[in-house]
Amino acid sequence: MKKIIKNTTLSFLALMLFAFASCDPEVEAHTKDVTITIDVQQVSAGYINVAFSTNKNAFYLMGIHPVREEIDVQKVAKQFMLLALDSAYVDYLYWRNLQLQQLTPFVADFASYALQYGNTNHYFTLLHPATDYWIYAFVVDPTTNKPAGTLFVQTITTQSESLMPMFFEYRVEGKWDYVYPKDTLGEINSYTPWVGETIDSLTLRQQGWESPGDYFLSRFEDVYEGTYSRILYGIYAHENNGVGDGTSTTNFEFGKTYYTGLASLDAPLSFPLDTNAYDIYRFTWMGDSTDLYFTPADCVGGGW
Repeated sequence: MKKIIKNTTLSFLALMLFAFASCDPEVEAHTKDVTITIDVQQVSAGYINVAFSTNKNAFYLMGIHPVREEIDVQKVAKQFMLLALDSAYVDYLYWRNLQLQQLTPFVADFASYALQYGNTNHYFTLLHPATDYWIYAFVVDPTTNKPAGTLFVQTITTQSESLMPMFFEYRVEGKWDYVYPKDTLGEINSYTPWVGETIDSLTLRQQGWESPGDYFLSRFEDVYEGTYSRILYGIYAHENNGVGDGTSTTNFEFGKTYYTGLASLDAPLSFPLDTNAYDIYRFTWMGDSTDLYFTPADCVGGGW
């Protein structure tokens, strides 16, 4: 009986939370005669930057999909839009379930979570080089969560090489470490996604890794499998005190040797990944007085 009451209470709470999280009824949302403009701003090997704009205020779904040569996407526009919405809704339900389990006080509805409203700019990342992609957008009726109107599509081919190769400078100052992603001109690169991780030598050996390079190769490949979520942009600073900031819980300990691996996600520098595709820095932490600065000349390669 207690279990039934508990489940019923949680279900009621979930319904109440969802009820309070609906779209603002005062928001103007057109569903007819809406034109969505897809303006490609930048195309590199591993990412595409796109600006979306509408002639009327409207909710819409935008996305990217590898081109399938055997399909004329406009001839199957209805099916394409429904499949895209289904995929977005499955992602939303997974996210909503997590929020409800955690008793989050506000849980957004589907339109607020998955759809765009008005003009927006978006980076599509983790793309393959020299590959054709459909960039698409279509209006969605927020009251029914169904497509409304035309499928807008633009076909884009990614570059075969990185538009702006990136390297990393790295600093360890006391418990803090700092990552400075830079372009070939030595300026901070704030728009190319990258990944990074720090791990101590003892843990690597205890886990049976043959080398730090093998570890980082395995970890960063997880990005393309969708199981590694620590994707960063621009300068990064983190206090390694074991508390964590949502991306790392490293705790620097006196006398321990650490390896930090850093990789650009703009192919082909990092796709496919190999031990030459990223920077690895090695250091021994000697307490709060530690003050080290590394450049690519200090990289240790993939070995110990």
